[in-house]
Amino acid sequence: MSDRSSSSVSPPPFPAQRLVSSSDTSLKLSLGGSSSAPLEEWSKPTRFSVNLGKVGIVNLYGFYYGMTSILLGLVWTIANFFTWLSYKLCENVLRIKSFDKGRRIAVFLSHVWGVWLMRLTRCYPIIESMPSAPTPVKYFQKSPPTVSPSVMYVANHCSWMDIPYMGAAIGWRNYKIVAKKELTKVPILGQSILLGGHVCVDRTDRRSQIQTLKKGIEWLKSGVPLCAFPEGTRSKTGRLMPFKRGAFSMASKAGAEIVPLSIVGSERVMPVGWVMPKVSSRSLKAKIVVHPPISSVGKTEEELTKEVRAAIVSGLPEAQRPKDWGKEE
Repeated sequence: MSDRSSSSVSPPPFPAQRLVSSSDTSLKLSLGGSSSAPLEEWSKPTRFSVNLGKVGIVNLYGFYYGMTSILLGLVWTIANFFTWLSYKLCENVLRIKSFDKGRRIAVFLSHVWGVWLMRLTRCYPIIESMPSAPTPVKYFQKSPPTVSPSVMYVANHCSWMDIPYMGAAIGWRNYKIVAKKELTKVPILGQSILLGGHVCVDRTDRRSQIQTLKKGIEWLKSGVPLCAFPEGTRSKTGRLMPFKRGAFSMASKAGAEIVPLSIVGSERVMPVGWVMPKVSSRSLKAKIVVHPPISSVGKTEEELTKEVRAAIVSGLPEAQRPKDWGKEE
């Protein structure tokens, strides 16, 4: 899919992939012109944008992105409806309990929507893999050679774009996202989350958190990858925040490997306060750095958390690293 010594652009629906070393200076975010301004300034409305109050800010590019999202979303909704109908028919009428138990069809439809939305709006991120890191799975590829049967993808979180970015890095495989319950109320997206069997957590309900832990472990043990943002919420400053232990507890109890992902520049593609992306990912060279898998076997949750956090930080530019990172080390 890619040249292991230099960047290459693969035709849709495959992502661009480049292999880099840990000392590669390309890990630093390259932002030109006004995009290099402090994030607080960059997030403010511009001359060609409209502030919609509580809804957020949108400009011409954001309007184009939103319309493209809605048009593709209409097709996605219809496909989801027929998928839901198929599930109900097989479960309640034909009594075929084994039909798509992993909810792969629903995840596939979501991935198709995400891939084409990012391609048509030039929001597909650059994907860089460190040596020994897993590569995105190509369409119809049966099994990724560098990923164990039980794996969790963990990334920093500072923008709505992080979810499709993570999907781009994982590729065309069945996976489940650990998402907050509030997302199930979002039109189209909420329907897809429930239909795809993703792991939803109510952050205000202790019982829900326990159920989330059990469901996540079940998916991992069945060989379905999990995706999580251990900060628990989006960082408003773009800097990495403290991690919660839930994701690492799942991985530890399931004996799963963790693949750290460093998402670079998404906080500028869609800043806090904007209802749609402000600029395309390609214009800012937003990217994901995929790190080698980290084993959870024989490690405490604290040790695992520190190791994964250090890996993620190593792929972030200075502006996204915790201010007290030197003390944390």
